[in-house]
Amino acid sequence: MASNLDPVTTLKNTTYMPQAKATQDLGQVDFMKLIIAQMRNQNPLEPQKDSDFMAQMAQFEALNQAKTTAAAIKVMQSMQELTSATSMIGKSIIGKQVDAIAITRDTVGRELYGAPFAQLSTSQRVSVNQDERVVAAARDSSNAGAEVSGKVDRVAVGVDGIPMLMVNGKVVDLFTVTEVK
Repeated sequence: MASNLDPVTTLKNTTYMPQAKATQDLGQVDFMKLIIAQMRNQNPLEPQKDSDFMAQMAQFEALNQAKTTAAAIKVMQSMQELTSATSMIGKSIIGKQVDAIAITRDTVGRELYGAPFAQLSTSQRVSVNQDERVVAAARDSSNAGAEVSGKVDRVAVGVDGIPMLMVNGKVVDLFTVTEVK
């Protein structure tokens, strides 16, 4: 059976074509396709007014601006949380300990291999999991929720973007701090 595919073109298209990210957001191209489909499929005896299309475009633009504003606010909130956390370095606090395995893995991965745990190869992950700090965090995971007090040594940002306080080898959630001395 003969193939009509050019192997060079096929290779080029499958190798170099960027993969689109799966998203449920309606993009500008999707919106324009929708408008064109509305124009093509409208009742010719009762066509839609230009003002209706303009109103839809204005609503779409307002939605895009709201999304941009929400993203900017999220960035500002993250920066504020990080600033609050770093201002506690050197201060004594009381807060609740969290399960520190994930953040410890990321910290050790960055120290040993320059990348967070999720980006490491299988052999690098095995090495990180055997590190004494990760083993200690795993042993200590049953103490999550326990009250911890002490001086904040440093701040680490978890994979979820939330800053965590490092106190005497324990990880304390910034949002559980009840006292700062």
